[in-house]
Amino acid sequence: MRPSFASRRDDVMQSYIMSLIEVARRPGMISFATGLPDRRLFDPAGIEAAAEKVLESGEAADALQYGATAGYMPLREKIADRCNRVMGMSVTAEDVFITNGSQECFDHLGKLFLDRGDGIAVENPGYLGALQSFSVYAPEFMPVDMEQGGPDMSQLETVFAKAPKLFYCIPNHQNPSGTSYSEDARRAVAELADRGSTLVVEDDAYGELGYHGRVGRTIASMTGNAVLTGSVSKIISPGMRVGWMVVPEWMREAVSTSLEAACLHAGSFVQRVLDAFLEDHDLDAYLRPIRAEYARKCRLFTDLLADGMPDTMSWTVPDGGMFVLLRSPEGTDADPVFRTCMERGLVVMPGKPFHIRGGANTVRLNFATASDEEIEKGMGILCKVCREIF
Repeated sequence: MRPSFASRRDDVMQSYIMSLIEVARRPGMISFATGLPDRRLFDPAGIEAAAEKVLESGEAADALQYGATAGYMPLREKIADRCNRVMGMSVTAEDVFITNGSQECFDHLGKLFLDRGDGIAVENPGYLGALQSFSVYAPEFMPVDMEQGGPDMSQLETVFAKAPKLFYCIPNHQNPSGTSYSEDARRAVAELADRGSTLVVEDDAYGELGYHGRVGRTIASMTGNAVLTGSVSKIISPGMRVGWMVVPEWMREAVSTSLEAACLHAGSFVQRVLDAFLEDHDLDAYLRPIRAEYARKCRLFTDLLADGMPDTMSWTVPDGGMFVLLRSPEGTDADPVFRTCMERGLVVMPGKPFHIRGGANTVRLNFATASDEEIEKGMGILCKVCREIF
């Protein structure tokens, strides 16, 4: 007789994300499905040099030892400095906590704030990985539909009036839609947070990938009721699993205790390697060719959509990030697109799992991972399938 799982296991949302990564790795498959950055933009030589620098320093043994729960102080100082210089914030290194990727932040915040049945406001559509992470704590998801310049503010005001514990959002180059909040939307969210008891969880995973630089101030710079999360996964290396959260002073002790209980601390060695890499690279200069390449790929991708899609289809055109959200006509189901494309060698991501309500007529597309040749071949498959179905 086997022991039974905890009841919370049944509350966890299913996710296509990791299973589609495995499918996309099959020989001959083209992928527009995952959230993987372009591996051709990684800097293996730079990471190798940083690792050698750490191991050849007089502190090599310290780098291989247990570290501080909150993270390596020089790295925390660099993150705090960028928050202040570039994002309009006023924080110290003491407010920065290093995590095992930003995905871990959502689990800690869910653990700290969500009891079963508590409300959490979320973008609709919103990032599936965060929804899955929060679902462990069985909250009531309160969806707010997304518009071109941010959330539907009338819906958001109605939801905030119900005092959800958290509002999870991606104001910059949102996953899955690629859209960004206007300045007015950012200020409106901050004002709602100031008036109530809802904590804004601002996911800045794509904030550094604006094609012409950052698109706006962080919401966390406008209110004390916000946590900013970030990582190097989309700009330096997802495999390093270095993320962080920048928290208000009143949260520091609770976050430290949660981190210590879960993992003691994020990897000491990899934090020092990242710090050495940032020490030897001007981040803005490092980001320029990455932003330019994603901008070029986005133009190629959306031009091919415009050339090949039937008039019945529509899509978002982002000003940063890695994603386009494709829509079939209202009332239709885009699932046949996902299934037919896979049969023909192209993996795309169904959009419905990113929605708490609706979304059956959507498909999320990532233009960052594929090569130009793969984009052109894959878009030929996708456009032909859509013409056949819609």
